[in-house]
This record gives sequence, C-alpha cells and structure tokens, in this order.
Amino acid sequence: MKKTYLIIAGCALVVLLLAIWVYLLIYGTPKPVEQFFTDFSLGGNSELTTDTPFIPEDTTERVDVVDAAPLRQLTTRAVIGYGEYSNNTENKNVIRYAEAGTGHVYEINLLTGTEIRLSNITIPNVEAAQFSPDGTKVAIGSGFGNQNTIQLLTLAGENSATKETLSPKMVDFIFNDNNELLYTEYSSVGQSGNLLNTDTKTSQTLFTVPFQNATIVWSIDGDTQHYVYPKPSAKLSGFLYRLQNGTLIRESASGEGLTAEINAQYYIHTITTDNGPTSFVTDRTTGTRASLPIIVEPSKCVFAPDNNKYLYCGHEGVGLTNEFPDNWYKGLISFSDKLYRIDLEKSLAAQLVSPEQETGRELDVIDMNISQEGRVLYFINKNDNTLWMYEI
Repeated sequence: MKKTYLIIAGCALVVLLLAIWVYLLIYGTPKPVEQFFTDFSLGGNSELTTDTPFIPEDTTERVDVVDAAPLRQLTTRAVIGYGEYSNNTENKNVIRYAEAGTGHVYEINLLTGTEIRLSNITIPNVEAAQFSPDGTKVAIGSGFGNQNTIQLLTLAGENSATKETLSPKMVDFIFNDNNELLYTEYSSVGQSGNLLNTDTKTSQTLFTVPFQNATIVWSIDGDTQHYVYPKPSAKLSGFLYRLQNGTLIRESASGEGLTAEINAQYYIHTITTDNGPTSFVTDRTTGTRASLPIIVEPSKCVFAPDNNKYLYCGHEGVGLTNEFPDNWYKGLISFSDKLYRIDLEKSLAAQLVSPEQETGRELDVIDMNISQEGRVLYFINKNDNTLWMYEI
C-alpha cells in the first residue's frame, strides 16, 4: 500500500514539473517571481508581448550650437592638437583635432555641431599633433625623447587619409603659414632648427643653438625672428635670445624659470623670484619694459591676430609660489583659470569670464589659440585634455 502511494506521488510530481517546464518554455518566468506558483493557466487573459526592436545608439558627437553659451565644451575625447579652418565652399567653420591615445583625426562642424572622423589610422604612444594652416595635413609625434617618430597624415575626406613616416628625429615641430614644417633636431653640440617642405621632403637648416634643453618660439608668419631660451625651471637662470641670420642675439629678459612669447611688436616674459613669479612686457621697437598685472605662461596665452597690443590668457592668482612653473609642469598643482584680455600698451587686464562660475568646473587652460577673425578663443583643459571654446 505504501509503495502504491509513493508511485502515485512520484507521478504527480513528474506531471507538476512537466507542466512548469512547458509554462516556462512558452511564457518565460512571470514577473514578479511570486506569480510563478500562482498562475498555471495556458494564457487566458494574459497579453502576449514581443521584444522591443533594437535601435542602435547614435554615438555621433555634436556641439550644442542652439542657444549655446559663449563658453562651451567641444569634445569629450582627450585632444593632443587641433586647428580651426574655414570652408568657403560650404560656408562653414570647422575644428579638426587629433585624439590622445589613438591619433585618430576628427572634424567638428561649428554650424551644425556634427562630428565626423577623417582618419582612423591608429598611432601608438601619441604625444603631440600639429595641423597645417590649410587643414590638409597633420604631423603626429609618438614615442619619447630620441625614440620619437613623426607621422605625417594627409587628409582627403571622411575616413580617408594616408600616412608616411618623416625621417628626421624631430624634437619640436610646428607648421608655418606656407604649410612647411619647422622643427628642431638634436645634434652633438645642441639643437638645430630646420625647415621641411612636406611635398618635396627637402629640408634646410635655419640655425643652431649650443644647448639641447632649448625652447624655441617659432615665427610662423615671417614678421618676427625665431627666439630661443633654455627649458624653464625655477632653479635655473635662463636668457632670451633672438635668432637673426643664424646668430644668437641676447635680449634683456633673463631670470630663473624664464618663459617668453613674442609677436611683431612686443615680447612678454615671466621669471620666478623668492616672492613668486612676475611677468613683464617689452616693446621691441623702443625697448621699454613694464610689469604686467597678471602672471602669464606662454601655453596659457595667445596674441590677437589683428592687433599686436592685445593678449588673451588663462590665469588664476593662487598657488603661484617660487616653485612655479616646475610644480605645474609636473602636475603637482592645477589651476581654476579665468580668461583675461590684456592691453599690453596700457598694461591693463580685464576679466572676460570665470569658467568655474559659468560651468561649475575647474579649467586649467593650456594650448590656447584664437580664430582667424579674432572672435573665438580655443583651448585645452589640462585636467582632462578636452577641447573648449569661448566666444569673445
């Protein structure tokens, strides 16, 4: 008798499990799970649902150009170099930039905000990129020190680019207004400054300097001479030199932690003292020198293209000790810069905008440039290497 009961119970359990299996096979697990043991119907009034069709996510990056604030972020990608260009045939301005980590090149249409990729050629260990004035070429440096390599990309439309390796071991490089590449190269006695025609691949030596740790202030428009000074350090006394006909001519600017920037009429320089850094402006025609109202650092500044007396800079007046600029170069400190316009003739500074107040973010300005018509400032935020713009 007991054996019969066990057989009946076993059969009932098998039927129950089979019914559950069939239910799950047809309808899946009910939601919430408690319904699993409360609904064994074959459907009844249950509504049969279908899977939602998969819609690919639109990953195209766009600039907010509708009712946009004067200060806005252009990229979420980290940037190692960029340039602004005008396309007269399509009546648009565009920004082209190279992405950190990959070397991929993108273009942003500033009228519509649409972004496209111009090159998907991956270059490892990219460090810097320079765009030619016509926007058709970009030189991308990868590697470190003497092991660096310069790749020259020629852009020919969306996802269309060619690559070639330039033979010189370029230390510092930039395009001039004639689409020629200015670059320095290490030698046994220092550095040489050279000019490369990127079409014919012919080069010529412009000058030599007797030290390797040199910073070159290139003349890309031909209106000024090239300038050179030792790599800045708060513990090293530096001197500013003008390169004229291949000869070094010493300027009056000197001091520890020396940095400098030059245009056709003025040169500005900053030195570090026991009380912290101090900045000056010198009129190149008269030799007259005056103190500047704020501290300037070349990568945080750009001259106006249409008026020599105006200089635009990012600046924060705190954290500027006698260890500047070393501690900033090393990443030990960062700044929450405000944007200023400096009248070099009157030695006056006017604040344009506080990015932290406008966006709630701290922007440490580097690699500042200005649009061809002088109405838009572009710069990279050193904190995350994103690209930004500010309409003056």
